[in-house]
Amino acid sequence: MMEDEIDFDFSNEISRQEETQLKEYYDKLFPFDLLYDWLTINSINENEEDKKRAFERREFSVKISKAGGKSFVIRNKSFNRVEDLKEFLKGKQCNEGAYEVPERLDIGAIYSWEPSKSAMVSDNHPVSKELIFDIDVDDYNPIRICCGSTSLCEKCWGFLAVSAEFIDNYLKECYGFQQILYVFSGRRGLHVWVSDRSAQFLTKENRSSILNHIRVELTSNQIPILKRSFNQILLPYFEKHVLEEQEIFTNENQRKHFLKQLPISYKQDNKKITLNPIEDIEKTLNEIQDEGLLNSEIWFAVKSYLEDNNLIEHLYNIVFYYTMPRFDEPVSIGINHLLKSPFCIHPNTKKLCVPLDIKEIYNFNPNQVPTIDQLISDPKLFNKYKKIFKNHVNQMKLKYNLAIQDPMEF
Repeated sequence: MMEDEIDFDFSNEISRQEETQLKEYYDKLFPFDLLYDWLTINSINENEEDKKRAFERREFSVKISKAGGKSFVIRNKSFNRVEDLKEFLKGKQCNEGAYEVPERLDIGAIYSWEPSKSAMVSDNHPVSKELIFDIDVDDYNPIRICCGSTSLCEKCWGFLAVSAEFIDNYLKECYGFQQILYVFSGRRGLHVWVSDRSAQFLTKENRSSILNHIRVELTSNQIPILKRSFNQILLPYFEKHVLEEQEIFTNENQRKHFLKQLPISYKQDNKKITLNPIEDIEKTLNEIQDEGLLNSEIWFAVKSYLEDNNLIEHLYNIVFYYTMPRFDEPVSIGINHLLKSPFCIHPNTKKLCVPLDIKEIYNFNPNQVPTIDQLISDPKLFNKYKKIFKNHVNQMKLKYNLAIQDPMEF
């Protein structure tokens, strides 16, 4: 077996208490059985051996911190059984009774051979992996004022929630994908896992095309899914939440940023008139700025100008700019890219990476996610997230008429 592939970095030393808590968490709470089913259901062809082989060839990666503040990431980990993964995550005993326990668990692709044996084979390459999306809230920093950097509150969570609703409709309507899991990353982002078998075998080119399909030129002649999403999801959210919560017109910096999304000049096709949208709208904003209007009231004046002057494509452009998902594209395209596992503990915030119910995505509060301290003190906090995950896995099983050990919970 090859030596584990190690990448070093330097961060805060993990405490003895955290080591003990992580060991207890992986021993008593982490849903290894559900994780195994989730990762292998779509690998079944004719017998259970396919499921076992898929797990054996799945790459895992962990982050481990050692005394002195040095931490390192180990890639190319693979395990014959899920029980072996559990024992590994529970850590190994070191000096003075301390345990070296992995802080974070990442999941990668299924390879042609076991990743831990990569040095023993000439060509070990990824053959399948879920289609994944990673959306981080700090990519919205130019358009949010409620928080900054990697901070996340209920208001800016809305950017991720509306992205999730759009993605859910887009993937189901355009590609027929159904097995979609949404996971809060534990700190600043939303992870989307598409497990359908047809998604797992997409090439890099296929995955790139899925992103490109919704990054078409923004005109008023939109493809149907974008038109419906604009009318039913994106515009309503923009008008109900973004305008007021992010003070698009009443905050000076936000107003300047909004104006940058407009064309300096625009010549209408059937007329000899050249419009100056930035100048015209800025003049309107200056005229009404002392009237104490709400952001939504100001918006309707701007919207009327765009509609009256047949600038519908720029209306689309503005709403898309503030509400469309901001993907970390290499994560989606690269088949060998890893992503944090559901139910791992975020090493910085100590929060649980929790699966989410898409029907309740707007009601989720990232600041109420339990930390490992809270989970150890009150294990019942874990139950509702495990229930969401179990129901998702059971829905996947139903597609293949597989036996469900425990009924779904409601």
